[in-house]
Amino acid sequence: MCNGWSNRETWLVNIWFGDGFAMMQDDGETVTADYIRDVVETYVDEIIGRGEGSGFVRDMLDMGAINYDELAAHYETEPEVVEG
Repeated sequence: MCNGWSNRETWLVNIWFGDGFAMMQDDGETVTADYIRDVVETYVDEIIGRGEGSGFVRDMLDMGAINYDELAAHYETEPEVVEG
């Protein structure tokens, strides 16, 4: 466990991207595990690219340890209850 998350990698994704996901949630958008994975993978590709040395950095990141389902569950919106 790391600050309430299942591991350090999942916690770090929330630290780096959580504000954006929370804003999406507040706007009524659905934040899915697949969406989060796409955001993280695109970001990593843009930052480190696929050039020389990127394998070393990718090995240190342990992208496979990120729990995207846990992150998505954190940003699930509760359905509105309509009274009447």
